[in-house]
Amino acid sequence: MNEIAIRNTGMPDQHEIMVYHTVAEQAMTSKMYPTFKDKSSIMMIMLAARELGIPPMAALNGGLNIIQGKVEISARMMSALIRKSGHQIVVKECSENECILEGKRKDTGEIQNSSFSVAEAQKAGLVKVGGGWQKFPKDMCFARALSRLARQLFSDVIGIGYVEGEIGQPIEIKTSQLDEMNDSQQDDIQEVVIENEKEYIEKYLNLFDKDDKHYALEYLNIVKNHFQWTVIQAVKEVMTDQKKLFTQFNNWKNKFQKVSENEKI
Repeated sequence: MNEIAIRNTGMPDQHEIMVYHTVAEQAMTSKMYPTFKDKSSIMMIMLAARELGIPPMAALNGGLNIIQGKVEISARMMSALIRKSGHQIVVKECSENECILEGKRKDTGEIQNSSFSVAEAQKAGLVKVGGGWQKFPKDMCFARALSRLARQLFSDVIGIGYVEGEIGQPIEIKTSQLDEMNDSQQDDIQEVVIENEKEYIEKYLNLFDKDDKHYALEYLNIVKNHFQWTVIQAVKEVMTDQKKLFTQFNNWKNKFQKVSENEKI
């Protein structure tokens, strides 16, 4: 099936689940998808694709990915979704410095322009030595301009999806850089900042002595589960007041050690 499938936002029925399960099992057995750890990963891709109206195999073959729980759509697939919905995308300019796109909705006739430049990428800290922005600046500008246009004009088509490359790229933005950007640019940059969980944990653990690090990790896990936070939310909360953190941590550690000692007796 070459066409974009019909979007289905409802829960799949039992028959569909069985079909997806069979496809996932065959995909894992084929060993053609080494990036997927297990059948569950493939199932999640297919279910996300189902809600966006993307055929399962088109999603598995590079059209869709899930990174840190967020949906990433290839630029080609994002463009196809928008066009298959009857909307228009016109490339006004696309060079190695900047890409400007014009979008027009089929239903309302609303027209909007969107652009992204290498200069913006540099301000956002996206340009790395040997990275995609140095090797394929024209393609990267197009992808980001398309993602910006899709979020602003065709959000009903892409849902909460990001364009490929937006997720998993830690972006360091200095206050001086934000001052140079307008509000629209700041919103777009901040929307694609995906915080690195590992970096947050390391920053948190660096506060503790070597002998306390394993206790600190256990304490963080307890706080996270108690308040039903993500790891990043938990780290941010406990680090807002380091004096309070160490007071509560030491109280918890003392109680934990006493309980452990009593259990040994």
